[in-house]
Amino acid sequence: MIENEYRHNKRFWEYVEKYCSTHGCTVDEALKHEVVRQACLYYTDV
Repeated sequence: MIENEYRHNKRFWEYVEKYCSTHGCTVDEALKHEVVRQACLYYTDV
């Protein structure tokens, strides 16, 4: 589910890209972090 949101939700994609550049991690690693999972809920909860 979170990978699908990453691919299709522009706002969440931007968040993950910024998170990766700030923390120096890959997208796969970032999607496993709890903070990113919480952000996914925030960006998908309309």
